[in-house]
Amino acid sequence: MFGFNKQDIRLAFNLFKMNVRDRYLGSSLGSFWAIANPFFMLALYTFVFGFVFKVRIPGAETTLGYVIWLIIGYGPWMATVEAIMASTTSVVGAAGVVKNMAFKTELLPISASFVGIISLGVSLFFLLVLMTFAGNVPDWHIVWLPLIIMLQFFLILSIGLWLSAINVFVRDLSIALPNMLTIIMFLTPIFYPMESMPAAVQKLSFANPFFLIADAYRASLERHQSPSSIGLICLFFLSLMLFISGLAAFRRAKGFFDSAL
Repeated sequence: MFGFNKQDIRLAFNLFKMNVRDRYLGSSLGSFWAIANPFFMLALYTFVFGFVFKVRIPGAETTLGYVIWLIIGYGPWMATVEAIMASTTSVVGAAGVVKNMAFKTELLPISASFVGIISLGVSLFFLLVLMTFAGNVPDWHIVWLPLIIMLQFFLILSIGLWLSAINVFVRDLSIALPNMLTIIMFLTPIFYPMESMPAAVQKLSFANPFFLIADAYRASLERHQSPSSIGLICLFFLSLMLFISGLAAFRRAKGFFDSAL
């Protein structure tokens, strides 16, 4: 499918394991940091917003209500940023392999995009513990999570195909990307509710795929509702268009990688 076979799937899985291992190469704790880093970040946000600022959202009886609402949106976003950054730099980071081995180099950004699944798993585990402690246990709507996660990473790897190819020729992209993602984060209702935005900007948010992802997580976990079917369908077709066009563009561009790397 799309020119991939079973051997490519196995290679992509091995590349994924290599990405995780190499990120913490030389550290004493190794891949443990893949779990520890997001855990410490989530614990910090819980302490700051739940016990220092004591922020509350309308209708919530305790400050944990806002912390839970925040982490439901921020946890997936943290995984998204990690995955997009990893996939963007995947080809440049594996320049020696790309030059000296014959394989489908499009597997590099695809496998790298799944690096974020680890921090997402940590976020969801942390969140479920917090929700249980707060007495807001998820109900049967949690069954939507696998579909939401699949759509999230389908979007990420589709974006990663485009950005990884561009980054080979425009190295400034990987430097500017963290700032661009920070801007997108604050334009997306992750730290604040949709109602606090101007009316015109609220309408634009429904065209923001990252808002659709955050809202789907919040619907199934925090509001105990089924996520918007229209939003999920739009997210799928947007990801599909980005994937098909990104894969075609990557395959056209990879013939020039040797000279650019």
